[in-house]
Amino acid sequence: MDNLCKLVNAVDKGFSVEVNNSKAMIEFDKIQSKYCTSEDEEATCYSYEAIISSYFIKLLNNFKICNGEDNLENDKLAQYTILWLFHKLNKNSQNGISNLNDFRNTYIKENKDIIKIINDDKVYNNCKDVINKKIYSMPIGVKEMSRLYEALKFLCKFYTGCNEKETNYTSCSQDAQDFAKHFEGLNQDSNITGNSSYREILYNLFNDYDHLKTDCAEKCTDCKDIPTLSEVKAPPSSSIAKTLIPVLLTFAIPVFLGIAYKYSLFGFHKRVQRKHLRERLKK
Repeated sequence: MDNLCKLVNAVDKGFSVEVNNSKAMIEFDKIQSKYCTSEDEEATCYSYEAIISSYFIKLLNNFKICNGEDNLENDKLAQYTILWLFHKLNKNSQNGISNLNDFRNTYIKENKDIIKIINDDKVYNNCKDVINKKIYSMPIGVKEMSRLYEALKFLCKFYTGCNEKETNYTSCSQDAQDFAKHFEGLNQDSNITGNSSYREILYNLFNDYDHLKTDCAEKCTDCKDIPTLSEVKAPPSSSIAKTLIPVLLTFAIPVFLGIAYKYSLFGFHKRVQRKHLRERLKK
């Protein structure tokens, strides 16, 4: 979590977006001068989405997600990095991106050359497989992922405060409550809990918060009233199954027992007939 929160916060400070009259005003701070060329006093810059795409791949690479190792920690960091990406895409709704596949087709493919300039060929090629794998395994939308990212931001604020302030972390309880409130809102939303990808991210947020809560309580003297999260809700289909199966069993068991009883009587009657026939033959 330490590297994740530091990198996301650092990149966030480099990108600021203000929407005014449906027009996105993008400020890149130092990033802007790095990725703009000036000719005849006119600045030509890479598009917002091209730079976002490039920094998305840069984050994946920095977290060593593209090194070919397939493990739970890498999967979690990849998910959190995708949250950051979608949060940034959601800042500029004019781009028309609504899901990860749209993003790949529109910006990763079209801006391949720019991405290679900002990163390099090796980084792009290493991360390409990870992007393709995640795109096809995560049926997700921009708005929902942006909401999940807000939860990650609250968690990072709590994490940073706990690790940097320690004995002087006076806002510990409030920061924890802010995360818990946002998490519970997501957990009550069936659109979130009904999607396996969103629910997996909720589980990761839940576990990271749970570990941090224990760690923070030991380190920080001001961390007294840290709320406990409710368990991640099961998808609606599971609830239906839990209700439906007992109902089906209620009807099925008597029917099964009735059939079994009928056939047991039938078998008993046959045995009686055979016995009676043998006795008659003996006579």
